[in-house]
Amino acid sequence: MEYPIKTPHHLGAVLKGFRRERKLTQAILGAKVGLPQNAVSEIETSPDRSSLARVFKLLAALDLDLVVRARPSSGKRSDW
Repeated sequence: MEYPIKTPHHLGAVLKGFRRERKLTQAILGAKVGLPQNAVSEIETSPDRSSLARVFKLLAALDLDLVVRARPSSGKRSDW
C-alpha cells in the first residue's frame, strides 16, 4: 500500500503508524539505528526539523522505501 506524503507532518504520522504496526517502541526503533528515543520522537512529531539522514535511518529500520514520482497536474496549488 502507498501513502502519499505531501507535508512533513504526513511523513511523521506514517513513520509512527508503521512503527506501531510493527509493535516497536521509539526506544527499540532508535536502538536499531543508533538514535536515542527522543530523536525518534522528534522525527515522528517534527520531521521538518530532522536531518534526512535520520529519516532514512528510520525508513531502513522499518523496511520502508521512499519513492518520488511526478504528481499528476490538477491545477491546484501545492500544500506548501
